[in-house]
Amino acid sequence: MDKKIIYSLLSNVLIAYSAIFAAPVTFAILVQDFDSAIFFSVIGICVVAAERSLKNLGRGHKRRLPLISAATSMLLTYPLLAAFGFLPFVYFGVLPPVDALLETVADLTSAGISLMPSDAPYILRLWQSLLMWFGSLIFLVILVTVMPTVSGNFGMTLSLHGGQNFSPIFGQMLIMAQRMIKVYTALTIFSLGFFKLAGLNFWDSFLMALRCISTGGGDFFPARGDIWVEYAAAFTMLMACGNFLFYHRLIVTLPPPTVVTKENFLRRGINYVKTFFKNFVHNVKHFFKNSEVKVIALIFFLGVVITMSSTYREGIFGSGSEAFRHAFFHVASFLSTTGISLESFGKLTDFDGFFIFFLSLFGGCMGSVTGGIKIMRVIVLAKLMAAELEKTMHPRMMTVIKVNKFTVPTETIGRILGFFFLSCVTLFICAAVLSFSGLSFSEAVAMSFSCLTNVGNLPGLCEPENFLGLPAAGKFFCMIILILGRLEIFVLLIFIVGLVSQRNVKDW
Repeated sequence: MDKKIIYSLLSNVLIAYSAIFAAPVTFAILVQDFDSAIFFSVIGICVVAAERSLKNLGRGHKRRLPLISAATSMLLTYPLLAAFGFLPFVYFGVLPPVDALLETVADLTSAGISLMPSDAPYILRLWQSLLMWFGSLIFLVILVTVMPTVSGNFGMTLSLHGGQNFSPIFGQMLIMAQRMIKVYTALTIFSLGFFKLAGLNFWDSFLMALRCISTGGGDFFPARGDIWVEYAAAFTMLMACGNFLFYHRLIVTLPPPTVVTKENFLRRGINYVKTFFKNFVHNVKHFFKNSEVKVIALIFFLGVVITMSSTYREGIFGSGSEAFRHAFFHVASFLSTTGISLESFGKLTDFDGFFIFFLSLFGGCMGSVTGGIKIMRVIVLAKLMAAELEKTMHPRMMTVIKVNKFTVPTETIGRILGFFFLSCVTLFICAAVLSFSGLSFSEAVAMSFSCLTNVGNLPGLCEPENFLGLPAAGKFFCMIILILGRLEIFVLLIFIVGLVSQRNVKDW
């Protein structure tokens, strides 16, 4: 294990982490809460000091990232961030240390369990939203830099075949990280505009944009009942379901290349607009031809139709438009694993509630910030099942699985099957361990499911009160499940196998 590389990676995370402290400091100064401004400034300075120390320890590291070092850095990232992030919750006295730590881990992993009381200070709501946003940003960066080294990033290469080059070389990793940061920040600003147009003030719009684009969710939702705010949230959550690297490809290919010609300025401007519009139409067509986009659009459409039809037939809502609005919002919320629910969620039938929870198992596209097993893996598993059925009927037939007109390698299929099997095993192992905390079987399974999929909120099955009622050991175990659900179980297995193999080599 190359410790210098681990120190260097963690120092890069901390230097980015220190930047988000500017938001609560600015807000505290604007509302003349100078004690809070000083407190957040001190924590930010401590983060910078820790970053400097790790950077000095990591000097002279190699330019290539080894497997065991990659897995170790991923496992240490979220606990390191939580070690600083939980301090504001304790300082303001809204949560005891263990609950504050669980709240922080849930926010960083975009579960958004929201253990804070409803009367918590607004600055803590801001800090909670920033943790959600930054945690999802770090996940995106890990997804395109470190995770390909650990798990081969099975599924991402299918989604972006021929468009991206994932490499363990630091220079290439930095390029991929910059792409993620630009797209993620741009979509956050775009969603902020959505909420401003919906009528929210700047800070409420800022918080909602951070929570929805990161799929963190939580219980903060201003202007409940406002149709435009609900639609702004739903569209932002649907954007978060998309592949961010795919977004980047569509954006960078949109402007036409600069060509020096003898034409006058007006003619060049007209040609530029024509080419831009042509590229825009081409990119839109290319976007909707993507297999993941088509499947997730179909799932969303069927989810809205089924939920709306069921609630309208039962007479839960007074009109079809009202049934559509609530179905549209809740399907978008749980398909993206954001987990925001409106007051009307309690009016839904048991079938609707179960169906919406089932959607959170899928999640969004590969390269998105959602939880779940991801749509691309569902597509491969479905095609594999169909191929096996055909092979059963025609034993001599050679079957090939294709996605986006490209053949899926056998190695990738094996990894996806292994991931699905390990996810099921992990779910029931975690439920069995949580049952020792005094939970019933259904409660333990629901809590494990909410943590592994990072959906967090499952009204009627798993709510913040369930987490608060756990003993300290149970809360720490939930933190482990949350991190494993965010980083996927392969990371822990590779870390353990790597340590054992290194120990065997030393013993030999």
